[in-house]
Amino acid sequence: MKLPQPLQPYADALAKTKKPCLIIHGKIGKTTPLQSKFAGNPYWLKADPYPTTKKGEPLRLLAQINFNDIETIPNYPEEGILQFFVADDDVYGLDFDDGTNQDTFRVVYHEKVESDPSKWLSNFPVFAEDDHYFPINKECALTFERSEELMSSNDYRFNKLTNLNSLLESEEDEDYDTYDEIIDAYSEVVKEQGSKLGGYPFFTQEDPRAYGDYLTFDTLLFQIDTDDELDIMWGDSGVGNFFIAYEDLKKRDFSKVLYNWDCY
Repeated sequence: MKLPQPLQPYADALAKTKKPCLIIHGKIGKTTPLQSKFAGNPYWLKADPYPTTKKGEPLRLLAQINFNDIETIPNYPEEGILQFFVADDDVYGLDFDDGTNQDTFRVVYHEKVESDPSKWLSNFPVFAEDDHYFPINKECALTFERSEELMSSNDYRFNKLTNLNSLLESEEDEDYDTYDEIIDAYSEVVKEQGSKLGGYPFFTQEDPRAYGDYLTFDTLLFQIDTDDELDIMWGDSGVGNFFIAYEDLKKRDFSKVLYNWDCY
């Protein structure tokens, strides 16, 4: 991989950041309860309370990943179903004061999947179609493509790793221009956009983990990006991300997850 000239001295350090990921491809259409999907109805058991906010408002399925049907990547589950729910509101369930508050969003992991359909929930909450309070307007079936990624320029650790902080700390306009040129060139080599499991994140604004108490969320769990072909739109061409601590991912503990989305 040919890096921009200013970053070539950091080639070895960047190479060590390489992570596996699963690139997500979608196809609009109806899905079965067990399929990996964007939107639609989730796999859910009648015996379990359906996820709601503390006020009792039902959450809406954003995505479902069935690990029984895919070739997974290290540290991710090898079986079971992982689900992401968000509130059907004008901020897509994001708590701007606490991105880890699993009230208006929820991450649920079903380690074992019940094979008896008679035990599955079929009477789901009804949400409006073409709802501008939800980023996905069409149900999609998902497939996955294994890949690898270097640390993205959007990641809060990138500037420190490549010593580009010195340019940002400068008061000279020329240094800011140089920084932008380096980042633009690097982004042509490393594509951080798109929907995926693992790898590195993309942001239209900045990495929320650079502030507050979010430094422990060192792993991109899941990213779902704006996609015109799939009728997915986060605000004004934004992106949604879910982060987890590496050790929690290995333990299959999804109770502590950082949710964020931003747009232009």
